[in-house]
Amino acid sequence: MGVTERLLIMETMNNIKIDQLRINIPYDEIYQVEDSQGLPKEVIVADNLLHLAWLFKSNTVSHGHNGYTSSYNFGSGEQGGNISVMWNESRKDMGILVDFTATGKALYESLAELHGIPVNWKKIIEELYEKMGHTSRLDIATDLINYGFSINEIIQRLKKEESFFLNTQGNKISSNRFKIIGNYNEVQTLYVGSRKSDAFLRIYDKKVEQDRASGLYRNLARSCNDWVRVEAEFKHRLAKDLGKYITTLTTDNIYPYLLGCVLERWSLVDKEE
Repeated sequence: MGVTERLLIMETMNNIKIDQLRINIPYDEIYQVEDSQGLPKEVIVADNLLHLAWLFKSNTVSHGHNGYTSSYNFGSGEQGGNISVMWNESRKDMGILVDFTATGKALYESLAELHGIPVNWKKIIEELYEKMGHTSRLDIATDLINYGFSINEIIQRLKKEESFFLNTQGNKISSNRFKIIGNYNEVQTLYVGSRKSDAFLRIYDKKVEQDRASGLYRNLARSCNDWVRVEAEFKHRLAKDLGKYITTLTTDNIYPYLLGCVLERWSLVDKEE
C-alpha cells in the first residue's frame, strides 16, 4: 500500500491537524474597540477573536519582524510555545498579524480545553473572513505511527523510480525538486519543493526528532515502532485561498478536506506494473 492510500485511509481518523498558523486581521478593526482594558487596541482585536489574554496569564512585549514594529507575545517563558500579535502603526495596510508557532497553537488549544472554551478553527476562520481578514500561513500535518513506514522506503522507491510524486496537474514532480537530509542509507527528512515557494512539503522521521532529552513527546517516540510526520506548508496566496476554501465547507470537520488539499498537490503513487 502506497503513502497516498495510507493517508486516504487516515481521513476517517482524528490524526490530521492544522500545525502552524498565521492570520491577518484588518487594522481598521481597532476602531471598533471601545475599552482597551489596559492593552493595545491591536491586541484586543486579536483577543476578541481568540481569547488570548484570558487564557494566557503571562505575556511579553518585543519588537516585531518582517516589517511589523510591535509584538505582543503570549505563552512565552515557562509556559513554552509562542503566539505573537504584531502590527505596524505606520503600515496599517499590513494589518494585524497573529502568528501561532506549532507549540504555541498546541498550548493554546490545551489551555482552552482546560478552561472549557471550545476551539473551532472552522468558525474562527469564518469569522476572520467575515472581517475581511485572511490566513497567510497554514500548515497541515498528519502522523503515520506504527504503519511500518519509513522515510528510507520513500527515498529508495523514488530513486528506483518505483514511486513518484504527481502535482496538481497530474504531472510527475522532477527529482530536482527534492531535497534530502541525511544520506540514501539513513534519510531523516525529505523536502519537496522550495521553502521560498507558496507550497512546500516535508516528510520526516518524527520518532528520531522526538527521541531526545528535549522532545515533548519522547515517551511516545520511545514506545512506538515508527513515526513519520507529513507536513504541508501553505503561504501567501495559497494560504489565503485555502482559508477561503475552509469557509465554504458545510461541516466543522475540516481536516479530511485539508488532507485532500495536500494529496491533490503532492500525490505519492506507485509505478504501475
